[in-house]
Order: sequence, then C-alpha cells, then structure tokens
Amino acid sequence: MMTHRTATLLSIAVLATLGLSTPSFAQEQAQQEAQRDAQDATEEAKKATAKALAAEEAARTAASASAISPTSGAAAVNAAIAGQQADQAATSASVAAGAAATATMASDDAAIGSMQTKVASDVAGQAADTAEAASDMAGEAAAGAQAAAQGAVNAAIAAPDPAPKPMPAPSAQAEARVSFTSSAPDSVVGEYRIDFAALDANKNGSLTRGEVKGNMTLTSEFRAADSNRNGSLSQDELQGWID
Repeated sequence: MMTHRTATLLSIAVLATLGLSTPSFAQEQAQQEAQRDAQDATEEAKKATAKALAAEEAARTAASASAISPTSGAAAVNAAIAGQQADQAATSASVAAGAAATATMASDDAAIGSMQTKVASDVAGQAADTAEAASDMAGEAAAGAQAAAQGAVNAAIAAPDPAPKPMPAPSAQAEARVSFTSSAPDSVVGEYRIDFAALDANKNGSLTRGEVKGNMTLTSEFRAADSNRNGSLSQDELQGWID
C-alpha cells in the first residue's frame, strides 16, 4: 500500500518533471517557427529573383522596339520606364535575398543555441516579412516593366515610316557630259541643243542608256526616243524625239 509519504514524493517528482519540460517545449517550438520563417523567406527570395528576370527581359524588349523606331518618342519613353522598373525589381530581389539570408542565419543560431531562441525566432519572422514585401514590390515592378515594354512595341508599330531620302544631285562630272549651246546644234530644242558628240563616249555614232544617264530628261524618255527598240539612240532618233 502506498503511504502518504510515498505519494507526496511521487507528486513532487511529477511536478518537477513538468516544470523542467515546459521551457524545453517552448524552445523547440521557437526553433521550428524560426526554421519555417527561414524557408518562407527563401521561397519569397526565389520568387523575387524570377520577377526581376522577367522585368529585365521586358526592358530588353522595350529597348529593341525603341531602337527599331528611333523617331518614336513614345517608344523611347516607354523603354526608359521599362528600364527603371527593371532596376527597381532587381533592387527588390536583392532585398529579398538579404532578408532570406538573415532568416536562415537566425534559424541556424536558434538551432545551435548561439542566440536566444525566442529572439532568433522573432528575427527570422521579421526577415520573412521583409522578404515577402520585397517580393511583392519586385512583382509590381515587373508588371510595370512589361506594360511599358508593350507600350514601346505598340508605339514602334504605330510610328510613321521615315521620310524617303532626297535624290542625289547630278555630279559635276555627269553634268559635264551634256553641253548646251546656242551655236548650230546636232539636235535643236528652241535655241539650245543636246551635244550628241559629247554624249557619245565611245564615238560609235549611237547613244546607250549608260552614255545618257547624266541627262535626266533623256534618260527618262530613252524608251520613247528609241523608235526602233534596239537599245541605243541614233542621231536621227534623237532628232526625231526632240522634234
């Protein structure tokens, strides 16, 4: 039969055991919480990095659209915005990575006992919150960069085609092949002439397209002047065209 003394001693032993176990249980809970926070912070940092990469890709797209249409001011503005948003996303991703590293260190410290467990748990929790907020900011910046990139592409598509380059003026050498004079002409238009001999570079008695290219009017009317369609102009054909 259990005596009163034995029962008392047993009760004291149970109470002592419970008293010693309670702090140990709380410490284990804090360590587990710190570990969960560190894992959450690491995941948020990974998400932030992915968002930053997406923003960077959008900025490259916007820059390409602006380069394709250099005269489009809207494309250039959107490209600049996309670049700024990509920078913001990269900064936020860096903050998230730093917070994840802090949470991991706090969790490790709690596990090995180099930091008070409750303090380490609090540090890990705050770091996890920071990583999550930074990840959200990276997401917003990535969305802004993608919207700006689409705006740059749309602006580049809508931009008018560049104005055609003006035709180059005839060179002095080309103009020198045609002489105008008021003296007795080979072919007469009013009191001026086209000097057939001057145009006939190879002196074969006929003019090719290459020989008359310095005279824009004759070049454009060459087919009409070439009455026999042999690809060259005789003096008679030239005279007939002028008449």
